[in-house]
Amino acid sequence: MLASACGPEQGTPYRCNCTFVTDFDADAKLDVEVCSKTEARAEGVGRGCAQTHAPGPVSGCSCASVPARGPCELSACRVTPAAP
Repeated sequence: MLASACGPEQGTPYRCNCTFVTDFDADAKLDVEVCSKTEARAEGVGRGCAQTHAPGPVSGCSCASVPARGPCELSACRVTPAAP
């Protein structure tokens, strides 16, 4: 029981499609997968994750939960291949 109390905080995985501005003032997209406590917070978490990987300012993200996936560690953040 003590081990679970010391484990990482859990959330739900979300896939986010984020837009950022390039050096040529054109919009580009970056897909990231993040872990968030709630759907309402996923956009902000996705935006922060994308900003660490984007070469320009992130202007926004839209996120959706990843179906059939279990809980994730709240600090999770990774770039994913673009969705078809």
